[in-house]
Amino acid sequence: MIQRLRYIFIFLFILPGLAFSQKADSTIAPLSVKNASIHSPHKATLYSLYLPGLGQAYNKKYWKIPVVYAGLGAAAYLFDQNRKELNSTNSFFKTLYAAGTEPTPQQIAERDDLRVNRDIAGITFVVLYVLQVIDATVDAHFYQFDINESLSIKPGANNPQLVSLTYQFR
Repeated sequence: MIQRLRYIFIFLFILPGLAFSQKADSTIAPLSVKNASIHSPHKATLYSLYLPGLGQAYNKKYWKIPVVYAGLGAAAYLFDQNRKELNSTNSFFKTLYAAGTEPTPQQIAERDDLRVNRDIAGITFVVLYVLQVIDATVDAHFYQFDINESLSIKPGANNPQLVSLTYQFR
């Protein structure tokens, strides 16, 4: 159990930092105070990798944090429940084999269904984790994107023989 926790710790906290590490280039001028306030998609990505929902908090999309944790929590809960049931079924099979009998085909099919459900829940957890990282990164890219409500399309006649549409972005 401790060995698994060690691998999980390395996967979540150390590897992402190593993957994004870069040697500083001495030819690039240091950031000025003006550029220091730029919203960084790189930071949002790293924050989301380290702690789910932290990238959404960095992007000030606080309403997404409960959605992230609800999805990840549901997937983790289903994974754990199916894992426990699968372990229980496997131990039941061991007692059957020890007694010299074999499980029925229906019992084997039920165990296989539990295995598939466990695997799907685990894959769902990983996919949701990756999606929340992608969401934080994309949100950070569009953080300073100006969405103006005054987009309009107006019918007009520039030429009396042709009908044309004019549009204006403000």
